[in-house]
Amino acid sequence: MPDELEMLARVCRTACKEEALPLNSRQAQTLASHVLKLFLNGLTGEEELLSAERNRMKRQVHVDALKQPPARQGLVSNS
Repeated sequence: MPDELEMLARVCRTACKEEALPLNSRQAQTLASHVLKLFLNGLTGEEELLSAERNRMKRQVHVDALKQPPARQGLVSNS
């Protein structure tokens, strides 16, 4: 399994580089955990793992944006 382990590490390094995540960050640990989970559930190709992780990261950006409070525009104080 050394080849598989190296492939998983490559996927994680590539995804972290694309997202500018330090390899020792909590986000990188979450990413690695997700990649491993995908692998254990049957996604065993490097490109399919990388594609699945890219899709997850894109969805996460949208979820994070929805969690942001709406911008306050044009509020006028009556005091």
